[in-house]
Amino acid sequence: MKERLDKVDLEVLRILQDSGRITNAELAKRVGLSPPSMLQRVRRLEDSGFITGYVATVNHERLGFPLVVMAMVSLAMHQDEPIEKFIDSIKKIPEVLECHHVSGDYDFMMKVVARDMHDYERIVREKLSKVKSVGKIHSCFVLNTNKDIHALPL
Repeated sequence: MKERLDKVDLEVLRILQDSGRITNAELAKRVGLSPPSMLQRVRRLEDSGFITGYVATVNHERLGFPLVVMAMVSLAMHQDEPIEKFIDSIKKIPEVLECHHVSGDYDFMMKVVARDMHDYERIVREKLSKVKSVGKIHSCFVLNTNKDIHALPL
């Protein structure tokens, strides 16, 4: 059974997506609840999996990772075990920020960051191509990011 969200829950989620560091008191004030009620509501949203965590969005370029690559991977084998081993291996590569199992010409699409082209070559040679069952890697280099948001349209 799907848990239903009311208007206040949706407003809380909208605010937290935009301002994750807001205090409980300020959040309560903005939605018209008491702080204890607000805390209980946020905990319920966390416990039920609507809120999965809190992060700081950092500038990858300022931290020395200006190169962003969308890497599409085709696997040589498509049985459950090779797919699971691939996923487990990719989770251990810190430069892979996102990995999506997709349909179409490729099996996985990944967002990878690197310090420069030589660093990306190292990541491909020493990490990605060493993952068993990888058949082909197709790399698209991001020239510019025109939209990068993480908030859902609630």
